Amino acid sequence: MKSLKFISAIALTLMMASCEDFDLPNPPGQTNPEPEKVFENSGIQLAQGEATLNLVDYNNNNKDVNVANVTELVNFPADYTLSVDMEIAGDALFTNATTISTTLEGDAVMVNPDILNGAIQTAISKKPGLYDIYARYIAYANRDNTRVRLGGLDAYFAAGSVYHVTTLDPAKVLEDAYYFVPVDANGNLQYGKALKMNNTLGNVNVYDNPEFAVKINVEEAEAITEQGYTWKIAPQSAVTAQNTVGVLGCNPSEGDPLSGKLGDAYDAGAIHIFGPLLVTINVEIDSYTVSYAFENLWPLSGTTQNKPGDALMLYTTNYIEYTGVSVLNKVWILAAQPDKNGPVIFKQDPDIEAEVSEDMLSQTGVLTALSTGTSLRTPGNTNGLFWIKANVVQSLYELHYLKTLSVIGTANDWNLETAVELTPSKDFKTWTAENVHVNGDFKINANGAWTIGFSGTQVQDTMNELVYNVDKQDGGDNLVAPEGHYDITLDFSAKPYVVTLKKK
Repeated sequence: MKSLKFISAIALTLMMASCEDFDLPNPPGQTNPEPEKVFENSGIQLAQGEATLNLVDYNNNNKDVNVANVTELVNFPADYTLSVDMEIAGDALFTNATTISTTLEGDAVMVNPDILNGAIQTAISKKPGLYDIYARYIAYANRDNTRVRLGGLDAYFAAGSVYHVTTLDPAKVLEDAYYFVPVDANGNLQYGKALKMNNTLGNVNVYDNPEFAVKINVEEAEAITEQGYTWKIAPQSAVTAQNTVGVLGCNPSEGDPLSGKLGDAYDAGAIHIFGPLLVTINVEIDSYTVSYAFENLWPLSGTTQNKPGDALMLYTTNYIEYTGVSVLNKVWILAAQPDKNGPVIFKQDPDIEAEVSEDMLSQTGVLTALSTGTSLRTPGNTNGLFWIKANVVQSLYELHYLKTLSVIGTANDWNLETAVELTPSKDFKTWTAENVHVNGDFKINANGAWTIGFSGTQVQDTMNELVYNVDKQDGGDNLVAPEGHYDITLDFSAKPYVVTLKKK
């Protein structure tokens, strides 16, 4: 490996200085170039260090990881210090990159294994395992409060680095699936009645989201007994073996029997309320809560607050995430029943500002059921039809303005610019277009982009009419129809939403 070539500040000054003659008896003092210009031309070279990294071994041996080496450094003043940051990601495009600081030991670029492990968890996944990570390096010259990037603002070094990394063992081993298990009067687990719990973020591994929830139904006769409705939480391994290894009981919080801690030393939990309930657990911090489950959620806005029947509902299959379309007029709330006087009203968390897309068509934010919440608003204060997704466990929502809806498919070569627009009714519940050419696959496209689309399943096929049940599906199955010209209607007035094609 080449030795480092450091050039002193004096030598650098002599190289950069001008040698012009002056007529004045005392020529003006010479000025050194701005540091930024010197550093833009600084010659630094980095090479990848070890490619296969077992962070468990490094951690056990209390050693830092040699991720790269500085092989050359020229045009670097001695009164500045060099620092190097490591940027890592799970792909070569660095789409979800995170940056960590390194330390320099001579010409070796070193990283603490715990810090590298945390960066992998941030950029890729918290699940322990073997990962290919992509890395590139950013170099800086530092003096006092000055920090200048070597090579310019877009300069990266050793940018083709790929490492095969075994991450650290988890602080707590988690399983992929957990079950809500009723317990009988004798304390026996009723595995025959066990309910598999849903990850509250969908198809996400347990290390990236350790929250699970499931809807249960508790009968009044069970809830009012002295013992109440009793239950425990079992991991997949216990359910498979039909044993009690790893099974968790409940220790209720003081003054709040509907929340508490989970643990294998605790007795079964007891529920003394009845009806449709949602049990939520976090297996990383061993906590649980019990709350009422909502069959639907109602976005209420403008006059819909006085006419509940006009509010299009949000629907759910897991009592965690609710989706659907609704008509909104700038300001809205999300209610657990079809009027604003219900027991639970979701609003915008006032401490976390909603994020609006650049095109002002989409918005994400955080919900709160506390009285301190502020009214939700539409992106750009627009009026019209919106696609809404709300997660009541994660307290998150998405809002997408359906400014236009169009028919797109093989008949127009899936060309967004030539898709046939549908015309909305006054209440936005039905959208129609006449004499549309359809030939095979098609779907309903929103806003001339691929963010929102409606497709689904055919449910009726008569001589002159085709009917489809549709929902929003990101990359879902397309609708299919024989070639022909059709009058098309999209109806949002009931769930499932319906697309009807009438042959001309």
